[in-house]
Amino acid sequence: MAMNYIANIPKLKGRENYEDWCFAVQNVLVLENMAHAIAEKLPASPTTSQINEDAKAKAKLVLTIDPSLYVHIKHASTTFDLWIKLKKMFDDTGYTRKIGLLRKLISIRLDNCDSMTQYVTEIVETSQRLQGTGFKITDEWIGALMLAGLPEKYSPMLMAKSIII
Repeated sequence: MAMNYIANIPKLKGRENYEDWCFAVQNVLVLENMAHAIAEKLPASPTTSQINEDAKAKAKLVLTIDPSLYVHIKHASTTFDLWIKLKKMFDDTGYTRKIGLLRKLISIRLDNCDSMTQYVTEIVETSQRLQGTGFKITDEWIGALMLAGLPEKYSPMLMAKSIII
C-alpha cells in the first residue's frame, strides 16, 4: 500500500522542492508508522526487527529521491543518517533564504496572478516558508502585504478598511 503513497510524492530534486518533499515524506512515514526512523537514531545494539524496519523506511525515502542525488546518499547507513544528510544539503534556513523569501513576499501582486485565489495562496505559502526559516511575521503583516499588493481599483476597499480600524 505504501507504493501508492510514494508514487504521489514528487522526487526530491534539491533545494527547489526540499520543503514540499520533506512534508510529504514525513506524512507517508506517519501513515506507515515509521516516523520515528527520521526522528531518532537506532539504539547502539538494535534488534533484528529494528534493523529491518529501518531498512524499509530508508528504502521508502530513497524511492522518493531523484537518481541524480544517489551519489550523495549512497553511504548513509540508516534512515536517520540519510534524513540528516538531506537536511544538511537542502534545508536552507540561512540569511540568504530569508531575504529571498522576504523579497518575494513583498513583491507579490494580484496583477501578476491568474486569480484572487492564486494571489492569496502565493502570499500565504511564501509567508509560511519565511516563518519556517525562523523569521517572525504576524498575521497583521501578512494582511497588510496582501492589501498592499492589490491594484488601484481596490482603493475604496482599502480606505474603508482604514476607517473601520
